[in-house]
Amino acid sequence: MSELERKIAERILREGPIPFSVFMEMALYDERLGYYRGEPFGKDGDFFTASQLQPVFGAYVRAVAEKLMPGFACFVDIGAGRCELSTSFGDGVYRSVEEGQQIPKSQNAILFSNELIDAMPVDVYEGDVMLKVERREERFVWWPHGPVEDVREVRNAVSKHLHEAYEAIEEGFYILIDYGYRKLERARFASGSLMSYRKHVASDEVLAEPGKRDITAHVDWDAVIDAATEAGWRVESFESLRASMLGLGPDVLEGLNSLGEMQFRTLLFSFGESFDVLILSKKKGPDFSGPSLVNK
Repeated sequence: MSELERKIAERILREGPIPFSVFMEMALYDERLGYYRGEPFGKDGDFFTASQLQPVFGAYVRAVAEKLMPGFACFVDIGAGRCELSTSFGDGVYRSVEEGQQIPKSQNAILFSNELIDAMPVDVYEGDVMLKVERREERFVWWPHGPVEDVREVRNAVSKHLHEAYEAIEEGFYILIDYGYRKLERARFASGSLMSYRKHVASDEVLAEPGKRDITAHVDWDAVIDAATEAGWRVESFESLRASMLGLGPDVLEGLNSLGEMQFRTLLFSFGESFDVLILSKKKGPDFSGPSLVNK
């Protein structure tokens, strides 16, 4: 038994079966032993993200930011990891925020996150029953049973995060990139979307080897949009990454392609239809906020 397994098992012994969000929080973010305290990225890690496609991804994000707020002076990368985007923005503009850190206060800013929401801990429900984690026969197992059908994952941290982000700036935008589903696509995940990754191999063994593998779940975009509008954000757009790239126009696309054709093609075609881009805005004025502009 690893040190982290022992730590989780001792908590279950004290408290009884724990919500999966508690298990996931400890497995990924324990201050010493959590998965993200290591180096999970790249070919020698467990997965790739679009942020590794540099310089093309950084140039794409900058182009989106310039389109939203020409001449912006502050770009805040939330959940920045290895800060791959820093070279696309420069020290005077780029700021990074790690998990657990507060978003810096800014008058005008572009906030940004890539694959932040999918890594937020989730509670797991089957119908109205919360599925928890217990320890039995030297293994972590689901209680009272494992997910089968009518399963949904609930991220309580999303609302808090979007409120914090909204309060951090007086005016600006928040660009969120992630993979997920809308209401009409929900049927694809009747048994839930929880997955773990190790050495680029996906598995549904999310309770095995805590701290040694990634755990993720698809983003419920409707829930994120509801939480965003409740926090005060206005939804400017929601579209696939591919549509977002194409919307920048042929001149920008040609420039991105010239930076690295293979990276460009991977971002446009491989990531392009799997990932979505949600853009939120906050502007001064009493009548700015309103209902979502994105149909459900």
